[in-house]
Amino acid sequence: MRAFVASYVNTYRNTFAVDVLERLNLVRVDEEFALRSESESSCKESTLQDESNEEPEAREKQPNGTVASADGSVSGGDDTAEGSKDEKEAVDPFLVAFKGERDPDHPHNWSVLKKVVVIIEIMLLTCVTYMGSAIYTPGQEEIQKEFHVGHVVGTLNLSMYVLGYGLGPMVFSPLSEFAIYGRQQLYIVTLFLFAMLQIGCALVGNIAGLVILRFITGILCSPSLATGAASIGDIVRPELVPIFIGMWSIGAVAAPVTGPLLGASMVVAKNWRWIFWLLMWMSSALLILLVFFFPETGEDNIIYRRCVRIRKITGNDKYYTFKAREEAKLTLKDISVVALYRPFEIIVKEPIVLALDVYIALCYGTFYLFFEAFPIVFSGVYRFTLIELGLAYMGFCVGCVFAYAISLTFLTQYGAKQVQRNRFTPETFLVLAMGVCWCLPLSLFLFGWAASVHWTLPMLAEIFFVICVFNLFQATFSYLAMSYPKHMASVFAGNGIMRAGFACAFPLFGKAMYDNLAIKGYPVAWGSSLLGFFSVGLAIIPFFLYKYGPYLRSKSRFTG
Repeated sequence: MRAFVASYVNTYRNTFAVDVLERLNLVRVDEEFALRSESESSCKESTLQDESNEEPEAREKQPNGTVASADGSVSGGDDTAEGSKDEKEAVDPFLVAFKGERDPDHPHNWSVLKKVVVIIEIMLLTCVTYMGSAIYTPGQEEIQKEFHVGHVVGTLNLSMYVLGYGLGPMVFSPLSEFAIYGRQQLYIVTLFLFAMLQIGCALVGNIAGLVILRFITGILCSPSLATGAASIGDIVRPELVPIFIGMWSIGAVAAPVTGPLLGASMVVAKNWRWIFWLLMWMSSALLILLVFFFPETGEDNIIYRRCVRIRKITGNDKYYTFKAREEAKLTLKDISVVALYRPFEIIVKEPIVLALDVYIALCYGTFYLFFEAFPIVFSGVYRFTLIELGLAYMGFCVGCVFAYAISLTFLTQYGAKQVQRNRFTPETFLVLAMGVCWCLPLSLFLFGWAASVHWTLPMLAEIFFVICVFNLFQATFSYLAMSYPKHMASVFAGNGIMRAGFACAFPLFGKAMYDNLAIKGYPVAWGSSLLGFFSVGLAIIPFFLYKYGPYLRSKSRFTG
């Protein structure tokens, strides 16, 4: 039993369960080099003390001795009296860092099985929390009847949830980058609160309480959406990141459209309250899995944890990490500027960011508008049952398969060749957006005007919609990441806010728009066409940026 526990602790160190056991002094996570570093540091201190007693002239003539860094590596001395700041830090015996490229604690050096487990957990976390946005929609009619409210008020439960996970990253994204917090603790704490508040949603007695709880749970679900891709990037080597981010994105798209099917099953079997009981049990089961098998993936936090253990083992508080020391200098004003002001500053001052944010926001808002249009089409025209209506969303899942295949083909057949020819630029990603942008207006016109022909045609429109939106997201985020490397967090935070704003607003006016623009036999034709015309105009953006993007980036003070 002891051997099993020791093996688990060694393999899944830095998980929440091991953290708790470690704090209770029930287990000890070994840092085998720590004691050696301590003794070497002691020797170094005595050497420095002896040197301080020498004459300055003699000390200048003597070369620096060989010293051991905190990671156990040995570094040779300099022949000059004064070295650069970086050189001094490199031989600082109290600076804690990874033990070279093969350090087993570095996420890139984890076993394949451990990486697979972590990636699956991130995808499950994203799916469960993202599913919460639309899982309630099959019960909206019952909610409206029970609380005696209209359609717009009932739709607030969807809109507020989406708004919540748009605002949440403004807080959680900066926190996840701090060495003392990392990603794992944020995932665990917010998922626990998310699961517990589902009990409140299931037992709530008024519509105001339900809307407020939905907004709070939307905020709590945002860490997986804000930093899920970053967690995958932590453990996967750079050249493989686009492949695994694409896989993660499939879950992010498929989760909201799977939610209505599960929600409909609960409504038919019990009532709308069981939707939230189901979500509670799903998130609780996932929480248990993460507590035991989800380690910290952020490099800075892993090193900080190592530093804390070394301090505890040696009793010496002089050990430190570079990132934690730099963060200690930050003021509340510095953090507020990065988290609250800079995302909006970049949107206002950067035409590239503004244009792509608007394009992405329209796509995102249209995606959530489908949750208003589908009942009108499939229930109103084709007389689908509640379960059949949930199945109607599966066209989006099928579209993900085709969209991901197109993305991989682009990366391997075009992107890789551009790299080999040394012609790869940020605008290379826009070629993908240029190739699929026509699918968005096609899907909207097809969905609107084929709604009275046969039910397979609107579902075919779902496939074209995902082919465009999925790859547009991949191309846009990659383009922005390469164009604004120093301000990536702020750029993505601003994009998330704008997406959430559109996705929050569109469902609120969606039904009224479709009803007012409906014509006989075509209930969503002109409403969908209106969005289609906007998408045609916005499709010019990737072509424009492909030609003028380099010039605009050269004039920007935010590009790296």
